[in-house]
Amino acid sequence: MSDIEQKRQYYRLKYPKRARPYVRFADEMFQVTEVSEGGIRMVLNNFTCMYKGLSMKGVLNLYGDRSIPIEGAVLRFDNDEVVLQLRKGPTFKIMVDQQRHIRQKYPSFFERLRGTAA
Repeated sequence: MSDIEQKRQYYRLKYPKRARPYVRFADEMFQVTEVSEGGIRMVLNNFTCMYKGLSMKGVLNLYGDRSIPIEGAVLRFDNDEVVLQLRKGPTFKIMVDQQRHIRQKYPSFFERLRGTAA
């Protein structure tokens, strides 16, 4: 067993503010701060009415003109963000492509994240 044990099933990709993807549910659009194969974290809009367990379907728009249909439910609220647990979302391949893009385009962002994790 390694010194560092993975506690999560899926790697969560954090996005720098200027590179955040967005998700659309019906007529509302939300900035996304983190994405994984199993969930997303997004910034709440002031006029949005959501509750824990609410089922949602929408489209996640990622770098490279990738539009991913997603389905899930509200898992929890965290300050001004909401976490959705996905039943349908991005594939592992898409997540690897997104991570590669962010690492190449924003290398200092990943260095800062690595510094806070150590």
